[in-house]
Amino acid sequence: MTEPKRSLDSTGRKRLRQTKLDFTFKKRKTNDTDAVTNEQSKTLHHSEQPAGTSTTDQSESVESTHLQKGPTHPVQRPQIRSVAPPAAGGEVVEWGVGNPSQGMDMEPTSSALIEALDEDQTATSSGNVEINSGGSSKTRKPVETVDKRHSWTPGDEPVTKAGPSSSRVGRSPVQLDHQSLENLAMADQEEYNSSQSLFSESDSQEESQTLHYSIAEPVDPGDGGVRFGTPIDQLQRAPDCSSRLPLLRPAQDFTILFRTELSAGVVPRPFPEQYQDRWDSVHVRMPCSKENLYPVKDSNGKTEVKSRWDLIQASLLNNMSSSVDLEESILAYNTRYSNRWNFEALHRYFTEVLNGEETVYFFQTVLPGIVQLALELPKLCTQPMPLLKKQMNHTILLSQQQIAALLANALFCTFPRRNAQLKRSEYSTYPDINFNRLFDGRSTSQKKEKLKCIINYFRRVVSKTPSGTLSFTRRALRPAQLPDWVSSQAKLGRLHVSSKGSIETDGTGMLQLDFANAFIGGGVLGHGCVQEEIRFLICPELIVSRLFTEVLAKNECLVIKGAEQYSSYSGYANTFRWTGNHDDTTVRDEWGRRETEIVAIDAIPPNMASQQYQLPQLNRELNKAYCGYRGNHITKESLPAIATGNWGCGAFGGNPRLKALLQLMAAAEAKRDMAYFTFHDSDLCRDIHNMHEFLLSQDVSVGELLSVLCKYSNHIQHRQKKFHPKLYPFIFEVFTNYDSDTDDDDSAAPQEQQNTDASPDYKVDTP
Repeated sequence: MTEPKRSLDSTGRKRLRQTKLDFTFKKRKTNDTDAVTNEQSKTLHHSEQPAGTSTTDQSESVESTHLQKGPTHPVQRPQIRSVAPPAAGGEVVEWGVGNPSQGMDMEPTSSALIEALDEDQTATSSGNVEINSGGSSKTRKPVETVDKRHSWTPGDEPVTKAGPSSSRVGRSPVQLDHQSLENLAMADQEEYNSSQSLFSESDSQEESQTLHYSIAEPVDPGDGGVRFGTPIDQLQRAPDCSSRLPLLRPAQDFTILFRTELSAGVVPRPFPEQYQDRWDSVHVRMPCSKENLYPVKDSNGKTEVKSRWDLIQASLLNNMSSSVDLEESILAYNTRYSNRWNFEALHRYFTEVLNGEETVYFFQTVLPGIVQLALELPKLCTQPMPLLKKQMNHTILLSQQQIAALLANALFCTFPRRNAQLKRSEYSTYPDINFNRLFDGRSTSQKKEKLKCIINYFRRVVSKTPSGTLSFTRRALRPAQLPDWVSSQAKLGRLHVSSKGSIETDGTGMLQLDFANAFIGGGVLGHGCVQEEIRFLICPELIVSRLFTEVLAKNECLVIKGAEQYSSYSGYANTFRWTGNHDDTTVRDEWGRRETEIVAIDAIPPNMASQQYQLPQLNRELNKAYCGYRGNHITKESLPAIATGNWGCGAFGGNPRLKALLQLMAAAEAKRDMAYFTFHDSDLCRDIHNMHEFLLSQDVSVGELLSVLCKYSNHIQHRQKKFHPKLYPFIFEVFTNYDSDTDDDDSAAPQEQQNTDASPDYKVDTP
């Protein structure tokens, strides 16, 4: 029986949207909508799917700091997708999806082929639907689509062939009329009777949207998670995609603190041979500088100025057999803080975490090695180290041995002028580097786990000196180097999205995102313990970046390559646990760096989360992400994919669905593919994949998507919060109501607003 055509009436209360997708609403239980609901339930069918679960891995605290091994990670497996065959009585055209980065390759396929894919699926009946859009109407026949290689995607109107002329470049999405927006907003109050959401938005600030999508469940990878999109093993990784590096040579914007004659397994030699002192505002003020003076009272109560380095050496060379001795040694050259610094967490680590044998081992073996590293600073770091100040484009290369010496001094709190926290102090725009806040008694449960990571690192480097190198690059883009987002014709690239896995493990060889604080490292030395802090704890060499990196501006990022992972972990925030030593086997490049590249970009701070949909903040986030993803004239074939996740969400208040789109847009301009990890959120994983596939099917450009985001921003600014339509259903509504015969609407283009610097002017721990 043929389903009659439906059309939207003027009241808009019987909204039915059925184009490329097979979905339904259950209308509110009112007299004027029950009839429509009953009619829909006869004709539209949905496949059942169990709701995704969201769990957080937790493990008990490991008492030994030397023996436990880290968790294992399952092998990624590609998904298998299926679609329901069409109802009897008509032929359905199927689209095959080509390489998303090269546009759509559409060929008609008979319904018999679709039936052959899965004979066990129940039939889905669908009729023609007449859709009104701003006074005009057109009839579309719903179609199901399948991608035999990755996943299936909704298409546009059925066509027999698509060529270059099918591109929708330059078109602007139609402006929704007032009644359509009313209908979309009312969807938040509707109930539904289907088990599978197209866009759940379950963790956004509003309640779950009621759109539904008939979509096949991916194959369970065996770890309780879900994965969609391009198989992760098909994304580019270093070193397989990397081009050959040039010869390692110092330059004006390229500082190398070791000799460039490198050999595998051989510790690089410092350069130059003799220590060169530089005590000024553009270089790191070193503890061993002759200009580092400190006031000391003699036995008669008189104050005299002495070399602080002499005080440091004399204090650290004293015999230390307990945490109390260590505290006294540190305060000997930090006397002004003797009544302000608290070492409770340090004491509890040795009394409550380590047993007697481990404590003896630390103070007799590990601690003397750390002291030796610290006091060898003038022999290891002989060249003045530049500060990476705002708007600089500069790279610093350090050996792992040099970094160990610098971190040993940070452990003993020797860096001068880095303890003051006042805004008028010299280093108020830099993160703190001395470890005194790590020893503080607050958040002691987290501090114990942090100290396990730090002590394990020092145990490793003391027992065997690492022979690699690391580079730290501050990148600042000028306005002329940033894309014109409004007019961008870039198309979204390939995407792998997974609810399981991690950036540092499953993203090996990719450009890995650090969800950074503008003050690099965030609260790693305080009580913060989320994504950035955890990464700095398991790879402690990253902490040295706090020594020389000024707070990031809105057009800047920090790229770190070569960091080694020393510890394994489980949990997150309050559940974070050190689970044992980790042996990093990542290969090294020609410059001695491990093929682990991390980019630190900071999202808008929590106090601006309510403005995240406004154009200045959208531009700010796009520019920030693009700054981090940009490949510096490297060809697309040589660019690894991006490994990322919920950047700027959680405590920072960002909408993960919005941030996922912004990152995809920036990656498109940077010509990179993406692997996205939702950290156990299956609904978010499915939503991002579905929206990505939908945008690909519509051939949406970055500029067009930005236009719709601006429409959404303008709409929600004039409505009460409880009536806001969700972001993803709003985007879907705009593009499915687009009338190709309608002239471009000037109002669709975003209006430029005042360009404000959204970089935070704050210096706090990441929550």
